[in-house]
Amino acid sequence: MKERKPTSRREIPVKILVLDVLKPHKPNILELGKGICEEKSVENANISVYAVDEKTESIKIVLEGEDIKFDRVAELIESYGAVIHSMDKVVLGKKKVIEVPLVEEKR
Repeated sequence: MKERKPTSRREIPVKILVLDVLKPHKPNILELGKGICEEKSVENANISVYAVDEKTESIKIVLEGEDIKFDRVAELIESYGAVIHSMDKVVLGKKKVIEVPLVEEKR
């Protein structure tokens, strides 16, 4: 296997970040969203609840900014008693990438 040569470590800005998160019922998503938006690298947040059980809610968090600082966002989320299950999408670079819808496979 070919070994990668080290490249320069330029910072690549994170424009959009989509996280799947499990949180307790309290705080509600409004309080959580306001807390996340206190992080100065986050310009906009969109939070949706997609599943609820007796003690928790599964939520999808979509964050937008010029250069989102994931480590700080993760700390904030965890400070509210929530856990990040997965990072489902990330948009990186100087400009936002125009999305092309996925074509469903024919069966």
